[in-house]
Amino acid sequence: MSGKALRLKRFRNSPNGRMVIIPLDHGVSLGPIPGLEHPESAIRMAVQEGADALVLHKGMLEFLEMMSGRLPGVFMHLSASSQLGFAIDHKVLIGSVEEALRRGADGVSLHVNLGNRSEPDMLQDLGMVGDACTNWQVPLLVMIYVRDASGATTVPDSSLAYSARIAAELGADIIKMPIPEDFRTLKEITAALPVPVVVAGGSKVDDIPVFLDRMEKAMQAGAGGVAIGRNIFQNNDPRLILRAICSVVHWGYSSNTAWDEVKEDVPSKAMAEI
Repeated sequence: MSGKALRLKRFRNSPNGRMVIIPLDHGVSLGPIPGLEHPESAIRMAVQEGADALVLHKGMLEFLEMMSGRLPGVFMHLSASSQLGFAIDHKVLIGSVEEALRRGADGVSLHVNLGNRSEPDMLQDLGMVGDACTNWQVPLLVMIYVRDASGATTVPDSSLAYSARIAAELGADIIKMPIPEDFRTLKEITAALPVPVVVAGGSKVDDIPVFLDRMEKAMQAGAGGVAIGRNIFQNNDPRLILRAICSVVHWGYSSNTAWDEVKEDVPSKAMAEI
């Protein structure tokens, strides 16, 4: 078994091998948004409630040093941009694979936006990081998005499929991507690629049953897991939604069964506030 294969096993501990990844890298791109005002609390909750992996920027790894007990796998995020600048979609490298290993991470993650002027630079960075990951036998999570210069909010499924293919062709070990509009497209993507595809949670969704249903359908379409941030840490009770997500992803529960089970553990007054 190679070093990379061994490290990948740390992210796939559930019986079915599917992953619940929680990206908590938003502090650089978006600032101290609701739910991440105190990052240590969000990290601790994710650790305690069964996340398989966290995505963190280098400085946030220090919080893990203070925690006892078993930790999930950790991807150190190597991409950054801020809303204070003029190029939010141009992600630049702010770390290296070697640094991630020195800091104790199990893998690295890279964010690539396609369809804009900065695409060539980001693809070049992906190539360089992929090469380093092979040299050091470190898993590479590629977050692949299509964000063209027009600012369009709707991306055709064909473009999403193209982006996933690019990530796989250029060496991703795990691909994070938005859920296509048609789940048949997601099924075609997952069947064609040699590496797991995890689906992004996207913007905050208020209707939890609808959100969980989309995650269930993604699992049925062959997704290798989920990568959900805001729909967990911005929820009124992030612990409950994370438990429900883990039931859907790890154990194959239906969305209704997963949500009904977690609701049974909460007093009715508290549920009315969720």
